Amino acid sequence: MKPFDARGYVPVQGVRVFHARLYLHWSALGLAAFLLLGMIRRPAEALAAIACYFGVILLHEVGHAAMARRLGYRAPVIRLSFIHGACEVDGPDTRRDAIAIAWGGVLAQLAVAVPLVALEQIHGVMAQPFVAIVIGAFGNFSLLVVLLNLLPIPGLDGATAWGIVPQAWRDLRGRRSAKKAAQDLLRRLR
Repeated sequence: MKPFDARGYVPVQGVRVFHARLYLHWSALGLAAFLLLGMIRRPAEALAAIACYFGVILLHEVGHAAMARRLGYRAPVIRLSFIHGACEVDGPDTRRDAIAIAWGGVLAQLAVAVPLVALEQIHGVMAQPFVAIVIGAFGNFSLLVVLLNLLPIPGLDGATAWGIVPQAWRDLRGRRSAKKAAQDLLRRLR
């Protein structure tokens, strides 16, 4: 892993997520200030929207960090910027691990988004402004982020994550070959 270039990023002092240091880019802080000024008459809702905005990006990156740790890798840095985040991971050593780490962010978002979108369908739930903000951000916006992240474009998770298809095909073929070899051996031994 190349060293983290902290230019333009501000460390969030005292905050570590899965032992990763958290950094915010000046553009994300600028967006937060813009949202706060734009909703100056409703500061509590503005703060909730800002927290949800950062929360959606952070949730995705925490999913990567959690999967990396589960596989035995360190994730020393999580960066959040205007529309994107990054979880720096030491490794991975194998293509299979890289694929799993790529899916980690998507799966974390889906684990939160799907129940919230289902909750949104209950009559009256969205009447409360803060509930609507949280469900809108962590539910609907998270699903949009998932879909965008899964596009097979370099720089997005989909470029690595969709490697699961050929990997699963190779694994299936390998199991079939091993099963056939075992059956042939059993036939010869009879």
